[in-house]
Amino acid sequence: MPLYSFQCGDCGWSKDRLFKASKRPGEVSCEECDGSAKYIISVSAHQGSDAKFLTPVYSRDKRGLSLHKFKCKACEHSFEEIVDHGEGQTVDDDFECPECKASDCKWMPMARIDRWSERFPYYDRGLGVMLQSKAHRREICKQRGLTPVDGDYDEEKIFSEFDNRRESEEREYNDYIDRMDNAPEFSALRKAQEQGRI
Repeated sequence: MPLYSFQCGDCGWSKDRLFKASKRPGEVSCEECDGSAKYIISVSAHQGSDAKFLTPVYSRDKRGLSLHKFKCKACEHSFEEIVDHGEGQTVDDDFECPECKASDCKWMPMARIDRWSERFPYYDRGLGVMLQSKAHRREICKQRGLTPVDGDYDEEKIFSEFDNRRESEEREYNDYIDRMDNAPEFSALRKAQEQGRI
């Protein structure tokens, strides 16, 4: 379930809450002043491949929860654990393996669900739909009149090609105008234009 942030406009109280995406309320009751705390958009952490490069979760004062994957070095069991940053926990802490109870566990990067991936199913934020396969992705794109772009999409290269084509067409047009104004084969046309016959 996604984690949503709420903040009270009256007293400034804020809290992160877990809700299903379809059940997220626009506001919740403030626990400080009994007012209403409205849903606010907050920035989540970047999840890289190394725990030491993680940015603070949700704010600089390290509030909130985040779900992380760990692997036990003793029994190779993989498990997920919620890290409570409000309690000062980090992914470098010793989490106990639920299988063998060893505390020597390694943090593992989790697959990102907001990027194109070969792992299915995954939620495509751009399409707003849970995709089951590449064929399902193509079908959704076709229904919506979209062209799927796989792999590396180099925007600079596309703009550069467009600019080159535009410059080439502009050179051709200027050459055509120059020939109309100066080339001997168009002298009769120029004379007719000057006399007002054309």
